[in-house]
Order: sequence, then C-alpha cells, then structure tokens
Amino acid sequence: MKAKILVSACLLGQPVRYNGRALTLESELLESWKTQGMVVPLCPEVAAGLATPRPPAEIEPEESAESVVGGQARIFDANGE
Repeated sequence: MKAKILVSACLLGQPVRYNGRALTLESELLESWKTQGMVVPLCPEVAAGLATPRPPAEIEPEESAESVVGGQARIFDANGE
C-alpha cells in the first residue's frame, strides 16, 4: 500500500478558502505525488462544518496552532466569534 499525503484542498485548486477561492500550488513534487495517487485533498475547515465562503479567522494574538490544539488558545473570526 502506498503512503498517502494529506494536502490542503485549496492548494490543489479546490475553491474552499474562506473567500471561496482556491490558491493553487505549483510544485513538481506535488505533481509527482498526484500522479502516483498519493495525494488526499482535505480542507479541515470544511471537514469541521464551516461554510465556504466564511469570515476570515485568525488564532489569538501571541498564540500558536499548538496552543489551539492543546485547548489553551482560540480562533476568532472577523466577527469576534
């Protein structure tokens, strides 16, 4: 069984970014993985039930993604939610 690599769906040309657009990544390595059937597209925001488009969101100032995963920090959207 070949290894699978999760790649953000928006980087693969899927229009799932907060603004409903894609941000296609051009990469020879990525193209090779796609040809080999190794790439699995995933949008974590859509998988969590968020809509597209949606308000932009950021991690609290001075915090990190690790803090969010650990439950010590939050992510707020432009509406403060």
